[in-house]
Amino acid sequence: MAIRQVIRIDNEEEKKILKSKSVRVRQFDKGLQTLVQDMIDTMREHNGVGLAAPQIGVLRRVVVVEQPAIEEEQPDGTMVETEPAKLFVMVNPEIIEASEERCSMLEGCLSLPGWYGEIARPNWVTIKYQDLNGREQRIKKADACGYRVGRMVQHEIDHLDGVLFTERIEDLSTLRNYNEEKPKRPSLLRRRKRKLPIEE
Repeated sequence: MAIRQVIRIDNEEEKKILKSKSVRVRQFDKGLQTLVQDMIDTMREHNGVGLAAPQIGVLRRVVVVEQPAIEEEQPDGTMVETEPAKLFVMVNPEIIEASEERCSMLEGCLSLPGWYGEIARPNWVTIKYQDLNGREQRIKKADACGYRVGRMVQHEIDHLDGVLFTERIEDLSTLRNYNEEKPKRPSLLRRRKRKLPIEE
């Protein structure tokens, strides 16, 4: 398929698109399948874990999320994958229930690469969405503490509603540009192992 350009928060013209609300998908056709494949390819090309259609300039309610694999360190120092990465494609996603308790962690965004800030979100959410065939699906009480689907979907649904991650940061002193730090940020694989932030 195609790698699309990711539009940016720090470009005033592109930011207008990111601040717009997306429309519901009503046709589950080949065009939707092409859009989703382009989104997956673009997300992976940029080492992201999530992407919403508005981030490539398409104001439709579609998100893709790739929950990172879980790895555990063994006594000999080697890392063993205990849970594989999992890809989610969600059309017209909604959060229909959320915990009152919240947890905070660093979040980044492919539309502002290198910048991360601490954001508090519900500990878990129940998500309703449609798959590529239009069938309704639900994920009940999806974990949102850590880079799990419950957290990432909240970030991506914000994009569908024209809400930027920077608007969710309660303490702006936590917003930092990791691109300016030395040494450079580690690769995605190392970031997963070291539990450093990854971008959505």
